[in-house]
Amino acid sequence: MDPSSLAIAFVSILLISGVFSMFGKGGGSLYTPVLVMLGMAVGPAISTALFLNLVTALTATIVFRRNKLVDTRFCMVFLPGTVLGSLLGAVLSAMAPKNLLLGIFSVFLYAVGFLLFLSSKEKEKAGQAVKELTPRILVVITLFSFGVGVLSSLIGVGGGLIIFPFLVLYMKYGAQMAAGANSLIVTVSSLVGTIGHFTLGHVDIRFLAVTTVACIAGSAIGSHVTVKARPGFVRIAFALIMWFFATQIALQLWGASDAGGGSGALVMQFAGATQSRERT
Repeated sequence: MDPSSLAIAFVSILLISGVFSMFGKGGGSLYTPVLVMLGMAVGPAISTALFLNLVTALTATIVFRRNKLVDTRFCMVFLPGTVLGSLLGAVLSAMAPKNLLLGIFSVFLYAVGFLLFLSSKEKEKAGQAVKELTPRILVVITLFSFGVGVLSSLIGVGGGLIIFPFLVLYMKYGAQMAAGANSLIVTVSSLVGTIGHFTLGHVDIRFLAVTTVACIAGSAIGSHVTVKARPGFVRIAFALIMWFFATQIALQLWGASDAGGGSGALVMQFAGATQSRERT
């Protein structure tokens, strides 16, 4: 890749990682399209995006953990259900009405984003989880994470979009604490997929090195912003992210319907293929 493309990639990855790391998300759903637009083949772009997704989440996790915003044992409760749900979703994906599910999910994102926006003025105890992990709550978390895993596999959306509002609105987690939990869950859940895809894909080492530096820098900046920001700001910012993805899904569905299965449908297929690599 030529120097100008490398410079554009550096700035793009820096910005994406900076924004998504604020909420513990990896950003893989945007990395792949950006890399393809810069001229990279789809296969290497997905492999590279997977790695950058992991680097973003891992860097954010380190920052959040240093600021005591990651409850490791609590985060591990989410993983068994997520993994099992992902396996079931993969089996059911061929028969699932994806457009209908995507439409419902888009409405869900708009609604929950609105709730987060309304809750931005609520006072919270920073860095603390209010709900105690009783047996009932553990069952709820397991069922919820299982549902997240199924949905992620069925329609190729990031589970982090659902986990963050669940922690904030239901578990009554502080916004910073929820971002920290999200980052660790994303890191662990994306690690296996990254290793598996890397063994099959081909990557440009020079390009990977440059974008990894951008990714680490952007993620460190973004996560530090969250640590220092007011909880209300974090909630509003995540609501905007949810609305962004809801609009993206709605436009994809509109494009697929308008094209009658033509170019719009191809856009949907490509978006689904790229987003399914980032389960959280």
